[in-house]
Amino acid sequence: MRVSLNWLREYVDFDLSPEELADKLAMTGTAVESIEHLGYAFEKVVVGRIKSIRPHPNADNLVLCRLDAGGRELQIVCGAKNMKRWDKVPVALVGAVLPGGFEIKKTTIRGEVSEGMVCSEVELGIGEDASGLLILDKDSGIGEDVGKVLGLEDTVLELEITPNRPDCLGMIGIAREVAAITGGKLRMPRVRFKEESEPASSLAKVEIADPDLCPRYAARMITDVSVGPSPPWMQRGLIAAGMRPINNIVDATNYVMLETGQPLHAFDYEKLSEGKIIVRRARRGETLLTLDNVLRQLDESMLVIADAGEPIALAGVMGGADSEVSSGTRTVLLESANFNPVSVMRTSRKLGLLSEASSRFEKGVDPNGVIYAADRATQFVAKIAGGKVLGGVIDVYLRPVSPKAMGLRPRLVNHVLGTDLSPKRIAQILGSLELKVSKPVARDSKLEVTIPTFRPDLEREIDLVEEVARIYGFDRIESTLPESGEKRGGLSPDQRIRQRIKDLLVGIGLREVITYSFIDARHFEKLALPEESPLRRVVRLQNPISEEQSIMRTTLIPGLLQVLQHNTNRGQRNLHMFEVGRVFHPVPNRPLPDEPTMIAGALTGAWYDDQWYGKARSVDFFDVKGIIVALLRDLGIKDWFSTRALHPIFHPGRCAEVFVNGEVAGIFGEIHPDVQAAYGLPERVAIFELEEAKLVSHADLSRHFGEIPKYPAIILDIALVVDEKIPNEVLEKAIRTWGGKLLKEVRLFDLYRGKQIPEGKRGLAYSLV
Repeated sequence: MRVSLNWLREYVDFDLSPEELADKLAMTGTAVESIEHLGYAFEKVVVGRIKSIRPHPNADNLVLCRLDAGGRELQIVCGAKNMKRWDKVPVALVGAVLPGGFEIKKTTIRGEVSEGMVCSEVELGIGEDASGLLILDKDSGIGEDVGKVLGLEDTVLELEITPNRPDCLGMIGIAREVAAITGGKLRMPRVRFKEESEPASSLAKVEIADPDLCPRYAARMITDVSVGPSPPWMQRGLIAAGMRPINNIVDATNYVMLETGQPLHAFDYEKLSEGKIIVRRARRGETLLTLDNVLRQLDESMLVIADAGEPIALAGVMGGADSEVSSGTRTVLLESANFNPVSVMRTSRKLGLLSEASSRFEKGVDPNGVIYAADRATQFVAKIAGGKVLGGVIDVYLRPVSPKAMGLRPRLVNHVLGTDLSPKRIAQILGSLELKVSKPVARDSKLEVTIPTFRPDLEREIDLVEEVARIYGFDRIESTLPESGEKRGGLSPDQRIRQRIKDLLVGIGLREVITYSFIDARHFEKLALPEESPLRRVVRLQNPISEEQSIMRTTLIPGLLQVLQHNTNRGQRNLHMFEVGRVFHPVPNRPLPDEPTMIAGALTGAWYDDQWYGKARSVDFFDVKGIIVALLRDLGIKDWFSTRALHPIFHPGRCAEVFVNGEVAGIFGEIHPDVQAAYGLPERVAIFELEEAKLVSHADLSRHFGEIPKYPAIILDIALVVDEKIPNEVLEKAIRTWGGKLLKEVRLFDLYRGKQIPEGKRGLAYSLV
């Protein structure tokens, strides 16, 4: 935001240089990006008073002016008609150089000597009115420099306003900060204008169809206006702020927006159908020609201002060309409203249309500042465009917002800041920011602070502590070292186990990836999950960035498959990766979801390329099983087994569940060919997903050492004929139970199906150590 110091001084007095003020603002949290000195090189352009005007003897369209230019009397030939005797006007003396490099010389025009030039706004380069001379204020000193008299020498600070401080997007908000910093007094502009007996409601009607998107809408009616250029002082303020002057009506609304932070808009009332203002959502197929002369296609998510027939403005973004104020406008409807920040942001982003108004509404505008801004703009329009102000303001405020109260403990302020401020001093600091504070009863009594609605960032007690620190001065708070304790930093037991899991997976040859927690709901279709699947019960975002990030993930598998897809599309083949991250499961009757941490991996391609000792082999079911076995063994988990399972994501014959201590801890296998095709993956993919908590709760990282056996090991082979349905892990567990402490190792080395084995049976051979 650009802040003119000349303009700022209208609201608060301060005796600081621009550089000193910039330092003070920076210390209170408002960064100053640049300091720009504006000046007009008006050497030898002074204030002159017209002593006489007489016709030029040799030219009908010229006159001869005698002027007092501060101790010297000059004759100047002039063609303007708007001046009269005793007016004070800018006089460019001989030797002056005006904008454009035009040098003033003593010359003879139609036989009469001209010893200078009297100037208009255009000739001085400060405005667009070339119809006559610039008439200066009667109190201007004769012979004074015109640049100083007009206040054309200025300094502009370019401020970086953080999103949580929408109150600082207006000159009054910055003046409030400066007053608090310097101890000055904030001067709020007084609003006075005459109102007619005829009410504004006799001409216009306002209706809000969607109060969620438009909490408040106010309108003022002004008739018999005269549209033309705005006065030079207003134009200078707009130009210093980086805005282009347009006409007195539009300039007044922009000036008030820059002053208060409340955007406004002026409609040509006679262009409104039935004099109605309806705040509603756009309808399908509607269009709007905006002020930048672009025809915009609207949709039902966009909030518009409409009359009885069609949209006339994009709410909070930009007005429509068909209802704009023009030179023929005679009756103006002034809009001052409050719009939902998210609604304005969405409309602005969808249409690629950013404006000064939308940037303010997106950050949040005080709904209780609507009427003051409307009245202030009305005051300016009545002053500079004439007209009659109809009585009252049309104000539709369906859900009023009230200031909130909050307690503040002085003891907390001093504890956090390391200060010894009295409650009275704390109350004084907060009061300088226009926060109402109850009088402290005792030193330790709690202060009751009323937070005005223009400060939505103040939500907690600690926010008030920060306000005290900002204004008191961070540089005045003594630097102290934190108390030193004997505690050493380090990882918690759970963190150590997680790091051990990551280290093991990296050691096996997997690379860690991190994917977004927000995913696209269309992943569930790709994964072929049925409607009743628990994985389809999701937490939905109220305001997603896009449809591709509209829900919170319930499994890590879609993110990993998307990473495989992204990389295989770019020529990568052998991909082995894992992720450790949270998933989110909604819980009925609870505001927050469960957030278990999962460990998942995905493999595709081969473990290695062709070598002299063998050809490359594609990854398969047994590769992910081997990873899980290695992981469980490394964590010291003994009570586990896996068994065949069916899951829509997985290949029906190559999927198994992992049980730890009798509970399902995860699943692994090869993905279903249909899922593989849905993600466009050219080779088979093996994946696993485990719940971290199930592993951590049964992990045993302790290591036990014993004597080396005195006797050699005995190897014994046994063969069993068992049901096809009995998994190997169940048999291994039974063998270990029967073998007792002397049994150290069980290894399956043969599987047989044939004539000697009955149907539905299989032969398994184990080596026991």
